[in-house]
Amino acid sequence: MHRGFKITATIEIRKNGKLFLDRKRIELLRRIRLSGSILTASKEMRISYQMAWTYIKELNAVAPLPVVTKQRGGTNGGGAQLTEYGISLVGRFLRIEEKHEEYLSILEEDMDLCFSKSL
Repeated sequence: MHRGFKITATIEIRKNGKLFLDRKRIELLRRIRLSGSILTASKEMRISYQMAWTYIKELNAVAPLPVVTKQRGGTNGGGAQLTEYGISLVGRFLRIEEKHEEYLSILEEDMDLCFSKSL
């Protein structure tokens, strides 16, 4: 009997035991890039501004180059932007995730084959 197994797993990139990148942080970076605002990005993700800022500080502390830069408010308000390095990190993570999904599909096919044969 063919069951259509689904194998799930997530990518976490750690450095010296500390979480550096995962799907949530990548989504935060993506939303900051689109909105130019940490506050807007955090609201869209339904996380506190403090949590978003903590993620950014951790990313900037672990990375060899800044990932996000922030401008203080003024007459036009403040803002945040991804650095070129930050943009590159997002792209690389998404490529890793894509390859990971391809590999999981192969494993699912193997699992389905195992159950489609009479043992």
